[in-house]
Amino acid sequence: MSRRSLVVLLSILVLLAGAGPAVAQSGLEIMKRQVLTLVSKSGATKERRVTRWVLTGGNDLDKILVRFQAPRDVENTGLLTWEATDGNDDQWLYLPAVKKPKRIAASGKKNRFMGTDFAYEDLRSEPLRVHAYALLGSEVLDGADCWIVDAKPATERQAADSGYSHRKIWIRKDHHVTVKREFFDRQDRLEKVETHRRLVNVAGSVWRSDEVEMRDVQNGTRTVVTVESRVVNRGLRDDFFSEAELIR
Repeated sequence: MSRRSLVVLLSILVLLAGAGPAVAQSGLEIMKRQVLTLVSKSGATKERRVTRWVLTGGNDLDKILVRFQAPRDVENTGLLTWEATDGNDDQWLYLPAVKKPKRIAASGKKNRFMGTDFAYEDLRSEPLRVHAYALLGSEVLDGADCWIVDAKPATERQAADSGYSHRKIWIRKDHHVTVKREFFDRQDRLEKVETHRRLVNVAGSVWRSDEVEMRDVQNGTRTVVTVESRVVNRGLRDDFFSEAELIR
């Protein structure tokens, strides 16, 4: 790798870690109301409405609570995630019919979440500390110049727990935000493509997308997440992200 490529790669990793221009994310809290549209192989659709809260601590680790609002058969179902430095995040799923949270085993994080095309592991923040990154080059995507970075599990444990052999990540050079990810299965075949659209500036130098599509290229299904509203820094407390709140 050339010196220039090494410098660029190190810059990307710093940005992914939440430093540099992304440092405003430290302590950031965001509440989003979203619509999940599930599209079957035949084109049939069904909608689910969710609210998602994210609190980024001073250590750049996220706590995330997702709660379903509709339809009635999934109402009040919730998922709580605590990001960990070693990539072994704590996750609990609450099903109202069971009336108590169920801890998700590390081996279960490769499973799909609530019938969507997202696996549990897809719903966490980028686990920088347990992946090895390599700069593959640059590409113009939707008119924006992007770095392309390859991410592979860096530990045996992460490789065993993940459903992916590696991922390719497209990061815009101007906003330093991920706009595309490709997920490759254990046999190194392209499995899913995640695309981020409708970028908006939410706070300082922090940008987010108002539409995310996860497409399963092997099964022919899609899940489209559309943001209806977003509230930033309105006083979320750390104890909000608890099992007690999850089952409320």
